Amino acid sequence: MIGGWKIPFFLAARFLKHGSKWTFSLIVLLMAIAFVNLIFVTALFNGIIESVNNQVIDTHMGHIYIFPPEGSEYIENMDDVSARIKSHGKVRGVSPHLYVPGKLLYKNISGTWQIVAIDPEQEKTVTNVSKKMIEGSYLEKDDTDRIIIGRQIAGGRDVEMNALSFRGARAGESVTLDVGGFRKTFTIKGVFYTRFLDTDKRAFISRKLLDEMVPGMSGVASSMIIRIDKTGDEKKVIHELGEMKIRGKLFAWKEAAGYLDSVTESFIHINTLLTMVGMMIAAITIFIVIYVDLSSRRQQIGVLRAIGIRPSLIHITYILQTLVYSLAGILIGLLVLLQGIVPWMKKHPFEMPIGDAMLVVNYHDLLFRAALVVIVALLSGLIPVFITTKTKILDAIFNR
Repeated sequence: MIGGWKIPFFLAARFLKHGSKWTFSLIVLLMAIAFVNLIFVTALFNGIIESVNNQVIDTHMGHIYIFPPEGSEYIENMDDVSARIKSHGKVRGVSPHLYVPGKLLYKNISGTWQIVAIDPEQEKTVTNVSKKMIEGSYLEKDDTDRIIIGRQIAGGRDVEMNALSFRGARAGESVTLDVGGFRKTFTIKGVFYTRFLDTDKRAFISRKLLDEMVPGMSGVASSMIIRIDKTGDEKKVIHELGEMKIRGKLFAWKEAAGYLDSVTESFIHINTLLTMVGMMIAAITIFIVIYVDLSSRRQQIGVLRAIGIRPSLIHITYILQTLVYSLAGILIGLLVLLQGIVPWMKKHPFEMPIGDAMLVVNYHDLLFRAALVVIVALLSGLIPVFITTKTKILDAIFNR
């Protein structure tokens, strides 16, 4: 005689063993697809957000951005300030930027873009622009008649902002810098493409040239960007630099690029909406499949009730079955995701104007969504069971 608490396990094992293999496979497949869909969307949005964050840090403003102190237009004594910042143990590099208020002219096209005077070697310690040259080569410190421009300035076929660009400028050609009527001709030494629009709309010249042209500006900077050892330590380093009496307004890269918060928040809202839609689709699908399966077992359930099996034990039986379906689906989904989709996406990332987006799996999200799939599956499975067990015993046995 089987003990009352063992009956659901016995019945669940019998139903799974002697039930339709196609039904079992279909339900497990649906569970796996629902789980993979939930994790894929979340991981993709995580990848896009991480890609944008890395692009801002690696190509545009490092980890920490310094503006001039209140009431000043420039950061004075930049060499001294740079040396003191570099003495901090967690700082990997510092690059002063001086913005040049001018416009560039190429053939019969002119435009106003952000033109930045830099020390090319110092810039290498903070950003990776030097590694993103798609034509020509990067600046050197003594390049006093050369300039490098971003792809969005150079323009050309398939360039996102081609209409506002030079529409095909190439390395080796000449451009003219006009600063308040003073003009100087440069040779385009190279074109860089970081896949981050804000950076690719910049042009860089050597700081040495500007120091020769305007000696009075040799010791000042419009801003300074800092790279540190570890992303996430920005606030701590800013506090410590403040204690070192570094003059200027120091901001973490997220604060300086404030629009990122709205971008991230938008992705979070979209992700939440898609998760809800995905769970609703999964719930309805599981409900339909299990209801059809139960309909074919009405007579068996009626007989079980007729011989004294309580409805609660039948409910537990289907809870156990649904647990098997959902856990099997989650395991298959994990295998497909972690061993198939994620490695493939790592080799073939989505190419976007803001950077290459891969799947970034957050294991807290993964566990949360796995639990969500199990809960939704249990609820979706219990509803048709309750409906079936409410049928009169004779009606269930004789299919009336």
